[in-house]
Amino acid sequence: MNAFRIAVLASGTGTNLQAILDGVHTRNGVEVVCVASNKPGARALERANDAGVETGVFPRDDHGDRAQRDAALADWLEERQVDLIVLAGYMELLSPGFVRRFPNRIVNVHPALLPSFPGLDAIGQALEHGVRVTGVTVHFVDEGVDSGPIILQLPVEVPYTRDRSQLESAIHEIEHQLLPEAIRLIASGAVRTDPENPRLVRIEPVKDEASASSGAEIRVRRALISVSDKTGVVDFARGLAGLGVEIVSTGGTAAALREAGLEVRDVSDLTGSPEILGGRVKTLHPRLHAGLLAVRDDPEHMKVLEDEGIEPLDLVCVNLYPFERTVARQGTSDDDAIENIDIGGPTMIRAAAKNHRFVVVVVQPESYDAVLAEMEETEGGVTAATRHWLANEAFAFTARYDAAISRWFGVRYEEFPEHWVMAHEKFLDLSYGENPHQKAALYTEVGTRSHVLSRVAKLHGRALSFNNVLDLDAARRLLDEFDQAACVIIKHNNPCGVAVGESLGLAYEKALACDPMSAFGGVIALNRNVDKPLAERLHEHFIEVLIAPSYDEDALTVLRQKEAIRILEATEQRRQPEGERNLKRVRGGLLVQEQDRIDSDRESMEVVTKASPDGPQWDDLWFAWKVCMHVRSNAIVLAKDGATIGVGAGQMSRVDSVRIAIEKARDARGDEADAVLAGSVVASDAFFPFPDGPQLAMDAGATAFVQPGGSVRDSDVIAACDAAGAAMVFTGRRHFRH
Repeated sequence: MNAFRIAVLASGTGTNLQAILDGVHTRNGVEVVCVASNKPGARALERANDAGVETGVFPRDDHGDRAQRDAALADWLEERQVDLIVLAGYMELLSPGFVRRFPNRIVNVHPALLPSFPGLDAIGQALEHGVRVTGVTVHFVDEGVDSGPIILQLPVEVPYTRDRSQLESAIHEIEHQLLPEAIRLIASGAVRTDPENPRLVRIEPVKDEASASSGAEIRVRRALISVSDKTGVVDFARGLAGLGVEIVSTGGTAAALREAGLEVRDVSDLTGSPEILGGRVKTLHPRLHAGLLAVRDDPEHMKVLEDEGIEPLDLVCVNLYPFERTVARQGTSDDDAIENIDIGGPTMIRAAAKNHRFVVVVVQPESYDAVLAEMEETEGGVTAATRHWLANEAFAFTARYDAAISRWFGVRYEEFPEHWVMAHEKFLDLSYGENPHQKAALYTEVGTRSHVLSRVAKLHGRALSFNNVLDLDAARRLLDEFDQAACVIIKHNNPCGVAVGESLGLAYEKALACDPMSAFGGVIALNRNVDKPLAERLHEHFIEVLIAPSYDEDALTVLRQKEAIRILEATEQRRQPEGERNLKRVRGGLLVQEQDRIDSDRESMEVVTKASPDGPQWDDLWFAWKVCMHVRSNAIVLAKDGATIGVGAGQMSRVDSVRIAIEKARDARGDEADAVLAGSVVASDAFFPFPDGPQLAMDAGATAFVQPGGSVRDSDVIAACDAAGAAMVFTGRRHFRH
């Protein structure tokens, strides 16, 4: 069979060309025979050369006018006997004469749902008009501007933020799927214009068995359904049956479908073998997997099926034993966990996903409606683009499942296993990343019992940003250190005010007093109910995010008067799991360490000076030590009366952190600074290498210190404290935070 020959015209970077090269070139009888550009040096030409495809350059300046240039280009394409011309980012209108030479043989991809927003900057037009949904169209080219018959369209939701770069990325992703799919459909002969209405394009499934090799739709005639999560499965199976699909099923799924009145064939009838070992072995059978893995356009494969009487399966709907949910329950035994490791399910999913050219694999109830809708539109067919998308989802699904099992075994038997396997799933699209031009999302670890936003309800405000979540995590981790009523204010991942108090209102006032300027636009975390008086105080300041376990209704009424504030309710307070590891990304790898925790108490701290802390000083030292662990190194915390009064963070020199903490205290309190600093305590996350840091603090009024100790000059530092009558305690444990 002769190849279906396509030419691609491109002006820019050629990402759509690359999608064509990756998706259809030299596959299923389709070949990209040439690439032409109007721009010498276009990146698209490099991509073509890398793929071994002939290139040509036709700049307008080399010809008399556009019509002459297009005539030369048309001659060049006809010499190469192309069947289809694809415009993939070709940034010039083709002349009418060119279009007339190739009727219904030129296709274009356009970043909008035509006929809306034709012409240049369709994305900008969509944003300007305020639409909520735009999309991508592949259409035949006529002599108008983006006015030819439409072949395929897919919608794209405009992001809530109306961020152009985010929308462009979503549009391009769909373009890269839709354009190769349109080429496959045209090459297969499935795309036909209506003789009575040339503007109407019909896509008709190719009925013969060889059609599957084209990458077009496949007809679903037989489906295997075996699910643990039975959400929506009865309606899905009923929809399939209504399209004439034979339903094959197993065990509990078959019983549920029969109870709903559906006709079901047992999998044992398909395999010729009964379920054994209490259901542990029911789908692990060569006849079933041959029916999944057979390449339908391979005559030898099909002869084996015929000779052995093996029936092919066209759709597999499988989800797995609930291993993650089982091990997340408190008190789950090893036997229960292991019994919930699925074997047959992942095997079927991987087989179907591998052979997705011919088999549809569905693993999520959320996909049922979309698959049924497409099948209803195409008389039982499922397109190659959908099969590819579902296969990708399936492999991610089994990878996640295996990762959860590996992590369960790993954390039980090895602190740092040879392979660190984790899976994450998207929890939330964020408004943007660290900066507005960066896209971002929050992914949560599969199988974890808690994460930064678990059991958190958003009661008011805009979508969270990357920085919001990062600061919220820092705030909640620090807040977990305190059982008393406490307030934590975080800015740029550092505490700028922390306090405990007899009431939440008092704790907030003390925390805010530490550094009210830095608290502007910060994240505030509270561990008690918010009443109206406190809400009125909070309302006086600009707050990015406020989180608390609960709010009085009249307090919410006050807080909601500001549109910008994000109000979160943490309905459950969960401390970090004991075995949780701290992870930091480095280029090409992951640093993994135990979580840093304060395991010491007052009794284990060593007083190294002649003076010992008194009762209130001990309370403040213990408070400051907890806060200091959550400050970026080098970290210095000044505290008094259960509140930070100055924080020095992230300096390369420890004495500079001391200096900044003192300056912060003075700036916030003006004339009252000396009185506030008098009798304060100091926490340092690592040893003082010289006496200069403590001396600065003592000159400002500090009278007690807590630090790990361990410097070769500890004796000099202790001597300086003794000379001033200050107390110092060593903890023996450093708390760097980078």
